[in-house]
Amino acid sequence: MNAGQLFEHRNDLNLKPSTNARGAMVFCLVAGFVTVAIGMLFGMQERVWGSLLLNAFFFFAIALGGSVFAAMQDVIGATWGRAVMRIHEAFTSFLPVAAVIFILFFIAIKVDFAHARNVYTWIKDPESIHHFWGKRTWLVENSMLLRDTFAILAILGLARWQIGMKLRRDKIFVDGHKDEAERVGREVQAKLRYWSAPILIAYAILFSMMCFDMLMSLAPTWFSTLWGGWNFAIMMQTVMATTLITMFAVSNTTVGSLLQRHHFHDVGKLMHGFTVFFAYLTYSHILTYWFGNIPEETEYFIHRLHAPWVYIVIGAPIMSFLIPLFGLLPKVSKWTRGITVPLASSILFAQWLAYILVVQPQIVEPAAWNGPWIELGVGLGVLGAFMMTFFRFAGRNPMVAVADPLLLDGLGEGAH
Repeated sequence: MNAGQLFEHRNDLNLKPSTNARGAMVFCLVAGFVTVAIGMLFGMQERVWGSLLLNAFFFFAIALGGSVFAAMQDVIGATWGRAVMRIHEAFTSFLPVAAVIFILFFIAIKVDFAHARNVYTWIKDPESIHHFWGKRTWLVENSMLLRDTFAILAILGLARWQIGMKLRRDKIFVDGHKDEAERVGREVQAKLRYWSAPILIAYAILFSMMCFDMLMSLAPTWFSTLWGGWNFAIMMQTVMATTLITMFAVSNTTVGSLLQRHHFHDVGKLMHGFTVFFAYLTYSHILTYWFGNIPEETEYFIHRLHAPWVYIVIGAPIMSFLIPLFGLLPKVSKWTRGITVPLASSILFAQWLAYILVVQPQIVEPAAWNGPWIELGVGLGVLGAFMMTFFRFAGRNPMVAVADPLLLDGLGEGAH
């Protein structure tokens, strides 16, 4: 597609949900609300809070990953992914919803609504970390709640500024001011190339801090210097999987007509690469803690090697590593719907299970675990909110960066 054709079709690049998609969103949202209500009414408050935490964090990481992936391409001026970029940038529309969930969770902790303080044992019982100087200095309730609220709002502000400049540029193009859009597009490109590097550094620091505070501190005597990187690997692997599934979902639209085989292939290669990176960091965790043989470190893993958690320990790595590792080796597996979508779905489900493994063993007694139905119900609710924000964004904004100076290069078969 050349510049003239792009300008001609500029008003056909929004996406609206089909009837089935609308029905799925409503079903998911209702399932989420019903599950939360049932869990709260039947005395499973802590488990419901844990389910909200793991599901909100899982989709928050995907949403942030969309912005991170865009910033990575902007800082180096990459052209290959320009046709795809707006799809994963649309994931960032979930960030305000995640921010609301997290802040409401923090308020519930502060006022101890429905036993929310019980989620973090060091908040419920500060003496449990009294003998760990670093832990008791860092893990202070008010300090943790304030700094993580700041981190969430800072990430939200940076992501909105990042995508906001691009949307304003594209709106000028859609309104018919082609020459002005080209001028503004060059200015935005230069500005983002300069600022994307510090934005990525800020994301790394803020996201790692949230991972330490909100996830790792669930087991307050355990610690990992790889924790931020491990969660980053999950973020990037899942954002590639979500992007691929979305690319196939829009393949019959005007937006999908711009996506060529090499776009699927390149995103698939990145998903394959982050699959290996995730496995490497996971193995590094297990190996170093095991040969260190320090009780407060190895206990974290030993606890999860007993029923019922051991089944997730066995199943999740198979679905997130072994199956995609070999399944994505053939080229066709990266652009063939019947192969790529199941592989990407396997990764998403496995990493969702990984977050269950991180959160719930610290909250739920093994004897009280009767399958992940609470987690699944809450997860459906958060998924419904994620889909709703995506389609709301896609219905209001062009799903191709029409005024991006690098877009036409990215649409070429040989773009890199």
